[in-house]
Amino acid sequence: MMKSVIALTCAALMTCGLQAQISGSINRGAPKVSNTIEMGQNKLEVNYTAIRFGEGAWQKIKDNADRHERFNKFAASTPIGSVKTSCDLAAAGRKVPAGEYSMYFTVHKDAGWLLNLKPADGEPIRWRMALTDIKTKSACLKVSLEPSAKKGTCSIAITFGDKAVTVPVTVAAKKEK
Repeated sequence: MMKSVIALTCAALMTCGLQAQISGSINRGAPKVSNTIEMGQNKLEVNYTAIRFGEGAWQKIKDNADRHERFNKFAASTPIGSVKTSCDLAAAGRKVPAGEYSMYFTVHKDAGWLLNLKPADGEPIRWRMALTDIKTKSACLKVSLEPSAKKGTCSIAITFGDKAVTVPVTVAAKKEK
């Protein structure tokens, strides 16, 4: 019995350390969130860790261009989540083929924050996130799939603290074989 308790404690401590390495100690035990939207036979799924923003240090990253390269490499190697789509889609004018992607955020001195979707092989698909101020501040990253009244469309809403962006998505119907 004692060996089981020790083994479980060690496993828990290792898990906390790995989580801290990915997102900082403030994010130990940060919630994992899954969103799925189905439109007919088409399915879009977003999974991510709802990191906590603390005192807003994430915004300071954008202002410190000397740290961008290191931050971006780290972000690409430790994605915050994933996106999976059963069909081709277009998101904010960019084509996203059906498949699975790692999801992470990078920063550029001129463009600001970028959303990245990276397939297993190949270069990431990137979007500049034109963040706007919002009235309600969120203590955690929020990424949600929002339904639309128009068939075959939805949006991805992303909230960073007191800023947000909505990415329009159009889902292409599967081609008949």
